[in-house]
Amino acid sequence: MLQKDVVLFNRWAIAKYEYNIGDIVTLARPDVPERTVIKRIVALEGDVVQTRAPYPETHIRVPKGHCWIEGDEMFHSTDSNHYGPVPLGLIKAKVEYILYPFNRFGKIPDKPRGSRVHYAPGHRVYNRVDE
Repeated sequence: MLQKDVVLFNRWAIAKYEYNIGDIVTLARPDVPERTVIKRIVALEGDVVQTRAPYPETHIRVPKGHCWIEGDEMFHSTDSNHYGPVPLGLIKAKVEYILYPFNRFGKIPDKPRGSRVHYAPGHRVYNRVDE
């Protein structure tokens, strides 16, 4: 997704607690609740995440009732690496489709461009790979 995209939100998915890794969601920013941000869910409760700076620890297990969110632009995003695990209650809607511009019309992909997020099934760790 790009900054000027027009998108379709699905609020029912959130009401039914249908969260999946890879989903792009709108949420109240944890440190400035009156602001809404759009980020990708990278991990859910119980998952272990390999963090990036400025987060103070190298790994964290996502606590119950929380998720780990990140922007697709790795080094230009204020996300869970800044404010930690995010309460699921802050999520407002799931972004389903890009409506405009027409050349990008369609369903939101499950993984960011370049697939920088890789899931290691045996370890429940999400590794970041520099593009």
